[in-house]
Amino acid sequence: MYYIVQPKILYMGRGALQGLEKILRLMEPRRILIITGPTVTKLGIVDRALQAMGSYKHRVETFINPKPEGDVAIVEECARRVRERGYDLIIGIGGGSPLDVAKGAAVVAVHEEGMRPLLGRDRLRRKGIPTVLVPTTAGSGTEVTQAAVVHVPEEGCKKSIWDPRTMAEAAIVDPELTLHMPPGLTAETGLDALVHAVEGYAAHEANPISKMYTSEAMRLIVRYLVRAYRDGSDMEAREAMARAATLAAIGATNSGLGAIHALALGLDSWEGFNHCRSLAVLAPWVMRFNRVGNETLYADIARYLGERVEGLSVEEASLKASEAVLCILHEVGMSSCLKDYEIREEEVKPLAREAYRVGQRLLPMNIREVSEEDAIGIFQKAFGA
Repeated sequence: MYYIVQPKILYMGRGALQGLEKILRLMEPRRILIITGPTVTKLGIVDRALQAMGSYKHRVETFINPKPEGDVAIVEECARRVRERGYDLIIGIGGGSPLDVAKGAAVVAVHEEGMRPLLGRDRLRRKGIPTVLVPTTAGSGTEVTQAAVVHVPEEGCKKSIWDPRTMAEAAIVDPELTLHMPPGLTAETGLDALVHAVEGYAAHEANPISKMYTSEAMRLIVRYLVRAYRDGSDMEAREAMARAATLAAIGATNSGLGAIHALALGLDSWEGFNHCRSLAVLAPWVMRFNRVGNETLYADIARYLGERVEGLSVEEASLKASEAVLCILHEVGMSSCLKDYEIREEEVKPLAREAYRVGQRLLPMNIREVSEEDAIGIFQKAFGA
């Protein structure tokens, strides 16, 4: 048995932002809070959203998160404002971080104990304030997931509220809002989506519906990510990547993740890394580890990633999956070697042990059991690749 969760309303495609007023008519909010970041505001995207709201724009106030990454304190500050001013709709606009803050604030606002006791799986007691989420990057897919991810400073890692009640009422995925992304950000967010697709397809709880989403996402990403990276004005590629990120995230949120995400938690706070880069660098090496005993599954992934596997043994075909990811990394100018990020060889084992420690909440989702020694071996391969 399995079930699928996703937003009730999903507007997609060029010009989808213009559907915002129609969504608001269905919801009839009295007071609206927009949660966003300074970059999105400077780019004029918030102004475009206000214009798309029609008469509802007069019911809006704005909360701008000054930090590039959302943390527990920001979410709780925002939740207090929601309670005090009585907002009955939250609109998140931006990359994954502002959207996660919006989702987190929406549920923390209706739980008196704050955010920390809610971190984990299925700990919410009630639905939060309704949310409408508008991504401006094509990567995290947060607009369609059942998780609100934040940094927890005292633990030095990210944690999430994972619960269907964090799901947005509506999401608007307009590729025109991603045209501002420079090549580096295009690559990193696209690789984030790729890892969601690969890991969601191979996760322990993957099901036929989630695989339908993640397999299509892989097909799109292998065809369009490098195009979007090379030419940011390529609207066909931007639209395909926006769709791929959303499909990958719907699939992954309904199947779970795995060891790539789990071990990346140990890299996220390392100098020179961010979440997307951590995932991308570790992905090929975790895939090579996971394919053992799951060769047929990874041969399928290789096919979805555009590899020609006809005539190969299932063993040979399964190796092509990680090779495809390495090829994409090369094409977007990203190294797959930890040593190229100023990590010294003597730092690898402690880093792997810490990654194994902080990744415990996600490792049970992985298709293959991972021990601490396995984690060290993965990091050692990633170091000297």
